[in-house]
Amino acid sequence: MPLPGSFPKAAWLDEVQRGYEFYADSGRNDLVVPRPEKVVTFFRSQAPDEIVLASVPDEASPSPVTFRPTRSAAATGSENIFVASVRWDVLVTGERPELLVCDIWTGRIQTARPNRDQMVLQPIAQLLNPPHAVPVDLDGDGRLDLVVAELGRFLPDDHFEGRVTWLRRTVDGQFEPIVLQAGLGRVADVEPADFDGDGDVDLVVAEFGWHTTGRVLLLENRAEAGGEPQFEVSVIDSRPGAIHVPVADLNGDGRPDFVALISQEHETVEVFLNEGNGRFLRHTVFNAGDPAFGSSGIQLVDLDGDGDLDVLHTSGDTFDSFYLKPNHGIRWLENRGDALFDLHELAAMPGAHRAVAGDLDGDGDLDIAACALFPRELRGGQPTDRFDGVLWLEQTTPRKFIRHGIERGNCNHAALELGDFDADGDLDIAVGGFGNATTQPELTLWWNEGPGDEPRREKR
Repeated sequence: MPLPGSFPKAAWLDEVQRGYEFYADSGRNDLVVPRPEKVVTFFRSQAPDEIVLASVPDEASPSPVTFRPTRSAAATGSENIFVASVRWDVLVTGERPELLVCDIWTGRIQTARPNRDQMVLQPIAQLLNPPHAVPVDLDGDGRLDLVVAELGRFLPDDHFEGRVTWLRRTVDGQFEPIVLQAGLGRVADVEPADFDGDGDVDLVVAEFGWHTTGRVLLLENRAEAGGEPQFEVSVIDSRPGAIHVPVADLNGDGRPDFVALISQEHETVEVFLNEGNGRFLRHTVFNAGDPAFGSSGIQLVDLDGDGDLDVLHTSGDTFDSFYLKPNHGIRWLENRGDALFDLHELAAMPGAHRAVAGDLDGDGDLDIAACALFPRELRGGQPTDRFDGVLWLEQTTPRKFIRHGIERGNCNHAALELGDFDADGDLDIAVGGFGNATTQPELTLWWNEGPGDEPRREKR
């Protein structure tokens, strides 16, 4: 059940009423239902008068890296832009990587070749609110296609308009949309791998859904050799709320496994070990113990350089509660082997939405860049302009991280990516915009200038 400290006293009447509505909508009638006023009193008696957040700490030392921004031109044809993911990847075999940008408001998927002047994004497809796309040669023709998750609608709801779509690369370099699976709930992520070892590409799907819809699905490719992909659907996990399902061989047996971040009331990180024949052994490696925790994303990365994959986790989703909370931030789940992970809290960050690891200062270990997203219409009079929208954590010695702010007050970023965009040997940062298109660029690149004087942190 929710923790009393997750909300201030004034919020608990609405939260309890919401819980009673969930019970009524479930169709169950087998529980003894207490009087609502008793439940409200129970939570209010243990809740704080208000949720107080610590101020952003002063930096312990100057940043060894200077970042300078370039912003994309204003978007056209929409009052809003909501960039849900930014990916730096090879889209044409043999060529340099490009930025792949998915916007869940406009429905556009765009690409960009970064430069230090004002950038222009090039649309390549118009779909139904796509939050994520990944390059893969799905049909084995030697050309990289895209596999895309589609929410189906922008606002959360229980519907079956979500889809998994294949953007097949044609001979002339265009993308032809082909729906692989329709009639789904809101699809948040799709990742390719040959899970059954038969030589073709299968797909694991995070169907976020909402209240009554949502699952983790396996789309197993049953195509004949040389034929069009044909998928058979099976349910791996029946819980709603899956956000990310990154794939990796976690136990070294040669079969691809995956990790799922499942939010909503579950708020867990689950490892799914591939046992073959469409079976997966599930291990819970993190459980927040609070359905209002607000998980927002994960990345699989060997953060400590010990040869196995850890989980970098963020929490900061405020679009259910509209409260910033002390648990919002960046944490590291350290892989100890045998599906055991140790929790390390790395940094508080109200509204933390995405964290990505990379060697930003060129000293041979992995640092972390992160961005924040929260609406300006927060409840309880919480501040909106004194927190970091973009920061980086410098790993100074093994397991020790120092915080450096990059941008403060502009907490309008759901997506972040690292890459050597200008091919100068260091990692730069790309963040997506989330808000009004006339004031919020779709894409901001923070160019890594290397060592230098501490830059003035931008305020917006």
